[in-house]
Amino acid sequence: MQRKDQFLLTLRWVCFAVLLTAVVFRLADGMDWQSVQASLFSAEKTKTVSPQNDRSLSDSAQQIGQAEETEPFPTMYYTPPTQSNTTDEPDVSLVSVRNPTGAELDLEALMSQPVEMDPEADGPLVLIVHTHATEAYTPSEGEQYEADGAYRTLDTEHNVVRVGQAMADRLNENGIRTIHDTTLNDVPGYNDAYERMAGVISGYLEAYPSIRMVIDLHRDSIETDDGGELALSVEVDGQQAAQLLFVMGTDIAGMEHPNWRCNLGFALQLQAYCQTCAPGLFRELSLRTQRYNEHLTPYSVLLEVGAAGNTLPEAIYSAQYFADRLTELLKDVP
Repeated sequence: MQRKDQFLLTLRWVCFAVLLTAVVFRLADGMDWQSVQASLFSAEKTKTVSPQNDRSLSDSAQQIGQAEETEPFPTMYYTPPTQSNTTDEPDVSLVSVRNPTGAELDLEALMSQPVEMDPEADGPLVLIVHTHATEAYTPSEGEQYEADGAYRTLDTEHNVVRVGQAMADRLNENGIRTIHDTTLNDVPGYNDAYERMAGVISGYLEAYPSIRMVIDLHRDSIETDDGGELALSVEVDGQQAAQLLFVMGTDIAGMEHPNWRCNLGFALQLQAYCQTCAPGLFRELSLRTQRYNEHLTPYSVLLEVGAAGNTLPEAIYSAQYFADRLTELLKDVP
């Protein structure tokens, strides 16, 4: 009797094991193992980086997205949303402002302000300067330079002065009279460069009262977690371009800047137009409590062209594209 009970108990366990095995195979048959494998592979191989140390003016890159680690330097790509191609009126949906200043903003009202710049007037209309002129980019093939610090050089053929020259040349070709100041303004000292630049700009304004717009052209610098430099890139007309960023000042820090909303309104109009033509070209506009010498003309902007991780050709391409869009916007002004 005891042997019979043991036999029945063993038989029950065998049946249970067979049933459990059948259930496992049934579940496995319904799974998409190829998708699971792909997900595991992607999770293992894909690494992301996040900005930790913004050594220039902008710290808004975390608002753009994540960056995939690539060689020779990480690149943060922008995937543009679907947007309208209508350019008749400024579209508030095309712009975004990072505003830690506490200032109340009516973007629609700001973008509706008239732009009083006549490209047909006598004398130069635009002045391009570089408060931090020695800022440079990641060397690419044929674009090596003698460094003077991390991603800096005194060689004006390879720092942001070269980018400013490309922009000035294109504007002049387009009929927008432009002056380009190539002074290495940050060589005597980085920290007081803005104070010196105020004197430089004032001198030009005294000599050329027709100047209505000053573009202070910089490049950004954003470190990744591993200490590398981030490249901020977007594809424009089939070519890789450096992303642009407006850094706009206010009077909130207590410095005189009565026309900062006029400056901001124009920057928003220009950014919206560029975004319509090339979605993703601009990063989120950064509003600051400082004024960055933008109080000296009613249409002054501080423009960051790419970051240290970008290459000089990418920055030049973006500068020329920006110049074309600025030309179109100004020549459409009544």
